[in-house]
Amino acid sequence: MSAIWPFGTMRPMSYGALLVDPPWRFANYSAKGETKNPSAHYSCMSLEDIAALPVAHLAAPDCALFMWATAPLLPQGCDLMQAWGFTFKSAAAWAKQSSTGQAWAFGTGYVFRSAAEFILVGTIGKPKVRSRSIRNLIVAPVREHSRKPEAQYEMVEALYAGPYAEIFSRNTRPGWDAWGDEAGKFDEDAA
Repeated sequence: MSAIWPFGTMRPMSYGALLVDPPWRFANYSAKGETKNPSAHYSCMSLEDIAALPVAHLAAPDCALFMWATAPLLPQGCDLMQAWGFTFKSAAAWAKQSSTGQAWAFGTGYVFRSAAEFILVGTIGKPKVRSRSIRNLIVAPVREHSRKPEAQYEMVEALYAGPYAEIFSRNTRPGWDAWGDEAGKFDEDAA
């Protein structure tokens, strides 16, 4: 990763929509939660290190940002969006079904047992919304730790024009540029 441009071959100032799943670092209440903590599955970063990434430099003059955050990290998600120069506009939820799709997921949680994850939407400039019929809800089964549903891409593509880029990607998709130390991890599974 270059100290000047950390995003490899991604093109500066050119993306109409960015999808980001930050590798948030956070503490557990007890040692029992260590295996469920993101750090047990992939490298995590502090909020300060994530905020220091020049994400706004990837954005076209009119760009939408879609950023995943769990409920306890929603305030930090809004702060991060602002630090990158984006203005919060809306949010959507992924209602997590169990892996069989027959029940709701039973995740971790500080108050509630989590069955949802959120995607915050912010903008730089005035990107044109392509469709006003897209709902702010994805209902899909959970998969591997932190792996998001394929419907996230369809949602972004239906709402905003590209070019598209995914930051902290774990799989690649035609028509999207991908960056992250696990980019391509789930490609074989998606095929």
